[in-house]
Amino acid sequence: MADSVNHSDSEYFKSYGCLGVHELMIKDKPRTEAYKEFLEKNYRLIKEKIVLDVGAGSGILSLFAARSGAKKVYAVEASGAATVCQEIVNRNRYENVISVIHGRIEDIELPEKVDVIISEWMGFYLLHESMLDSVLFARDKWLKSDGIILPSHAAIYVCPVNMSEFCKEKFEFWEDVYGFDFTPFQEQNVAAHLQQPAVTTLKETQLLSSAQCLVKYDLKIVCLSDVQEIEEKKTFTITQGSILHGFAAWFDVIFSPGVCTKSNIVLKQGDGDITNGDTKDINLIGCEDVKDNSSHTELDNRLESEFIDKDTVLKDVNSVTLDTSPFAPETHWKQTVCFLPVTIAVEKDETIFCKFSLCQGDENKRHYNISLQMLESLEDTDEELETDDDDFDEDVSRHPMPCDCGAGRCRIISALMEKYDQEQSELEIEAEFVDVSAEVQAAHSLDKESSGLEPESPAVDE
Repeated sequence: MADSVNHSDSEYFKSYGCLGVHELMIKDKPRTEAYKEFLEKNYRLIKEKIVLDVGAGSGILSLFAARSGAKKVYAVEASGAATVCQEIVNRNRYENVISVIHGRIEDIELPEKVDVIISEWMGFYLLHESMLDSVLFARDKWLKSDGIILPSHAAIYVCPVNMSEFCKEKFEFWEDVYGFDFTPFQEQNVAAHLQQPAVTTLKETQLLSSAQCLVKYDLKIVCLSDVQEIEEKKTFTITQGSILHGFAAWFDVIFSPGVCTKSNIVLKQGDGDITNGDTKDINLIGCEDVKDNSSHTELDNRLESEFIDKDTVLKDVNSVTLDTSPFAPETHWKQTVCFLPVTIAVEKDETIFCKFSLCQGDENKRHYNISLQMLESLEDTDEELETDDDDFDEDVSRHPMPCDCGAGRCRIISALMEKYDQEQSELEIEAEFVDVSAEVQAAHSLDKESSGLEPESPAVDE
């Protein structure tokens, strides 16, 4: 197990040693400018502070922090990009502020605790690559109790989608390649897209419902177990009659460390939990430290009176949101689509139910196994339509397609191909009917011309 984890880490860090990866991320304007905007507008949160950049990469976030007045920045990077990062720091004359550390955050040691952790840890559908694990490790080991994390909050959204154009481009293309039948490639393509999600840019018109929030995280308090496994049931009201091919996922992250909720205030004294009457140290961004001997009830009342509601942003903190939805400017994350094993016809105002399961891989923690399960209701537990990476057993990966062996992978692919063939047959029958009708009409017109009669002109609406 340890060897496989180390191997996955090695491959992961190797990929981030490539210049092209960092070029892609830096050129992603919504991504890069979200960090830049927050640090510039909220420089007082950074000025004279100790900053830790987890997964520094090219060093762009460390440079933003240094330019915003950070006293010290520790730029930790495990890949070979650390060497180039050091050169960039030197070239921009920040070597006295930024210390580049080549190593995994789990392995390195710092000389001090930090006030701020900054990181661009997000992957496809937020959690792919599992870099958040490392950020939470850094938080627990190196962040001061009153420190902040940037971004501070994150959420995943899901929505049913129509992928007709995608399927036409990816699948139908192989039916006629310069006059040749390439459908074996089509079968492989269908199998591939059932085994793993598609990362693509969606149009708003492809969304069949309002998006639902699958999960929200406050990064100051979220536990590792909360991100390693997710299981949620969601309800969607269809907004247009269409064909449902699967569900799309995207995310947003919020830079707003001053969000005050009663749930994210840790009330501690020493190493023990507090009881009524104990002294409470409350450290919130934008507030002075408070020594309070009031009871929990009195504290709750004070929070309600001091802040408009429990999700109010503390004044003078300029929040920034990085949105990767189809409604926002495109990012390199795009959107992630998980296909159902068979398509479903849905009608406007119809209600559908789906259970979403995301689980960090046992063999490769950088990947998640994603499962979709359509339900009759939120109380339903029957497995009606499910797609899961675990269904695609390596032993049947070379079976011919379609295959009637009964294995999960072969059963799902056969169902999808049967559905596809049925739809194609219906389209061909309709096309033949149109052709026959056209031939009959042409013959009728020709007969009239031969008999000396004028052919009928098309009717024109007055």
